[in-house]
Amino acid sequence: MNHTPQIKRAIQFAARKHHGQMRREADPLPYITHPFSVALLVAEDGAHDDVVTAALLHDTIEDTGTTREEIAAVFNDRVADLVVAVSEIKKRNGKSIAWKERKVDYFTRLEHSNDDAILIAVADKIDNIESKLEAYAKEGDALLARWRQSPSEYLWYHEEALRIATRRLPDHTLTKRLAEAHAREREAFA
Repeated sequence: MNHTPQIKRAIQFAARKHHGQMRREADPLPYITHPFSVALLVAEDGAHDDVVTAALLHDTIEDTGTTREEIAAVFNDRVADLVVAVSEIKKRNGKSIAWKERKVDYFTRLEHSNDDAILIAVADKIDNIESKLEAYAKEGDALLARWRQSPSEYLWYHEEALRIATRRLPDHTLTKRLAEAHAREREAFA
């Protein structure tokens, strides 16, 4: 990953926004490890700094209360639009939206997003699946007790992400990696 001033600012911004949040893994890790992993995946592919920046910030709107306007002011509109494209809408009219409804809405919006947003979403799913598989190797079925949804729901969710990636970026190395990760996930949890 290039260490440009924008990337450095994004690392610092994401670290501040996710401060104190933890990943629910066998060995809890600071949440910021996830956005870093997602950014590394897109950076390894040679993505533009705006895409790497958006990957670093991909969960800030969804999980920290950060606004699109704040991201646009600190970075630019392209970064802000990419983060919005890969963010779930968790509330509507002040009411929480059910998990499955949020996911369906997310995929509907993602299908109409640009390829850079698809790339960030694919990298996100790869890191999530690979992290779950690592945790499962350490913990076995005890891991499943901490999940908020059933394994079949997560399999559906990742299958939908793979469907979009296969349609939009069929020959991309990250689409192939997502397909491999999802196959391992199906084998472990189906």
